[in-house]
Amino acid sequence: MNRLLLIFILSFLLYSCANTSQEKDAKNDVAKILEAAELAILNHQGIETDSMMQLRMEYYHKAKTFNDSVHIYRSHFYLGEFYQSRGIYKNAMKEYEKALQHISDDADSARYIQTKVAIATTEIELGNKYKAGSILLDAYEVATRNKRTMQLININGNMGILSLDLKNFKEAKASFKEAITTIEQKELIEKDSINYVENYINYHMFLAKAYQAEKLLDSAMLYIDKGIIIANYFNDIEGKAYLFELKGKTHTAQKSFPEAYENLTKSKKIFEDLHNEKQISKIIYLLSDYHFQKGETTEALALLNDLEIRYEADQLLASDYLNVLQLKATIYKNTKQFEKESRYRQKSSDFNDSILANGNKQTIIQTATQYEIEKIKNKFEAQHQKDEKRFYTFLMIALAVTGLFGFLLYRQFHKKKTEKVIAEKHEVLAEKKEKKEPQNAIKSDKTVDEILQKLKNLEAQEFYLNPKYNLYATAKKIETNTTYLSSLLNTHKKMTFTEYLNNLRIQYTLDRLEKDKKFRMYTIKAIAKEVGYKSHGSFSRAFKAKTGENPSTYLKKIR
Repeated sequence: MNRLLLIFILSFLLYSCANTSQEKDAKNDVAKILEAAELAILNHQGIETDSMMQLRMEYYHKAKTFNDSVHIYRSHFYLGEFYQSRGIYKNAMKEYEKALQHISDDADSARYIQTKVAIATTEIELGNKYKAGSILLDAYEVATRNKRTMQLININGNMGILSLDLKNFKEAKASFKEAITTIEQKELIEKDSINYVENYINYHMFLAKAYQAEKLLDSAMLYIDKGIIIANYFNDIEGKAYLFELKGKTHTAQKSFPEAYENLTKSKKIFEDLHNEKQISKIIYLLSDYHFQKGETTEALALLNDLEIRYEADQLLASDYLNVLQLKATIYKNTKQFEKESRYRQKSSDFNDSILANGNKQTIIQTATQYEIEKIKNKFEAQHQKDEKRFYTFLMIALAVTGLFGFLLYRQFHKKKTEKVIAEKHEVLAEKKEKKEPQNAIKSDKTVDEILQKLKNLEAQEFYLNPKYNLYATAKKIETNTTYLSSLLNTHKKMTFTEYLNNLRIQYTLDRLEKDKKFRMYTIKAIAKEVGYKSHGSFSRAFKAKTGENPSTYLKKIR
């Protein structure tokens, strides 16, 4: 009856699990569910707003349902990144702040720093550059206190870029130099080139840009050349392209025209191989400036005309196109073509106004996008509430069924334990009884020989390995009675039946342990079961009685 009930309960649980919501079906392991939800976000290749939002909301609700603080943190962080990528900076800030509520600055320093840096970059996007600097300083203190080397380097790099943008060149240089020094002193490239080489090269390049902005061109060239050596060694092709670009620009400023042309053409060739059209356009612009600086206005204008065509083909950034219009106006001024100069001055002014206007349109688009995202978010919130209600209903049923199942298992376990105790007591009583039984005279030598031969045959069949063989079963097998068998064992083997059985089993154990290496690796419980004992306690007592050692001590010696 109990077995039928257990089968019914297990069937019910399996059926119930198969019909739960998408968050619970097919997986009972919480960690796997959350990891799968996170991987779905990380591996998603699409850019559609609804699918990206759906994945993030599903992950958030799963993390919230299972009350996993690490995954709740990550879900808020991913939502923040999503809003930031869509230009909805206020919502991004809210999600980052919620993420911070699930961590502490020291206990979770890596995640805390990661979030603070994300908040700082959002503040930069909002135009709050000084506030961003303050946030980065706070992250820097936490990273220093917790000896987070990689985060320290990243913070220094971000602070350097921020200072460069604010034209605080002295501070920018200090940040980049500190990052470079840390990488070199701690030999981080040798230990982990994958995570540090790109930053190492970039910091040399940014440091060169800071010197270039200060017109300290020789110092700029020093760091550019060092960056090229590093990029060559680690075969960073794209890194070399950017460094050649910067080197060509620096040589142009130094009026070292052959070297400028050589490096700019090297950079252009790499970007062509990489099919980076907008970066190719940047190099073409620098080549036009190179020709202008040399006084080759015809060549410069030809390249600028090409860039206007490239802009129409969406191969030139708007900010770079503005530079093209302004350079053309300057060239026309220098060549005294004042009408064309006036036309391009007006054209550049109008284009600059259109950039500002597009910025306002972008704000309107972002507001509309935010509205759409909120609609999607509300939809998943409503769906989650339905799933949550369904989940808790199932949970209550499952808990009740599990409780009943547990109670039945406990009863079954208790019953088996009681049976073992009773069996052990019976063994002891049987042994005492055997010792008390009178040693009846054996009627004839022929009868004794027959019984002893039958016993020998049973030993050869290893009957003693069967846990069901006791005094009664053995007597029946050799066609005698228990009293006669006990008397014969006492007389001819000088032992009770229990001692006789234990002796056979333990001797078999010792022989097999000596010959079978695999058997030596069994647990004591497994060995006891293998040689016919119902409990490892009985086996241990019998083993020690024969060998003088506990099984565990003996096994340690022979393993």
